[in-house]
Amino acid sequence: MAKVHQYVLILPDGKHEVVRSNGPICFQQSRQEVGGHFESFDPQVGAGFGAQINEAGSRLNLAPNVIFDGVAGNVLIGRTHGTQIWGLSAGEQEEILVRLKITR
Repeated sequence: MAKVHQYVLILPDGKHEVVRSNGPICFQQSRQEVGGHFESFDPQVGAGFGAQINEAGSRLNLAPNVIFDGVAGNVLIGRTHGTQIWGLSAGEQEEILVRLKITR
């Protein structure tokens, strides 16, 4: 049985949620679990983390956060592992939110 991977998904309204996938997600891969086709995105949160962006949707409403300036759609964040992004532990999820200055 595959290990469930958990990712942080930043939504256009500025909120976030933890989403689950039955395994790692390849860059530029369409995954039903997380909502369609995503492309690579640099979340600028330090080495070891990667992200994908789904440009379907409205512009991200995180005005003071220059990382997402001009970004439209959802941003899925995980750990970089070769050509895949892997899930985050609970501690890594919290670390990402702090680095992105996103409050609960």
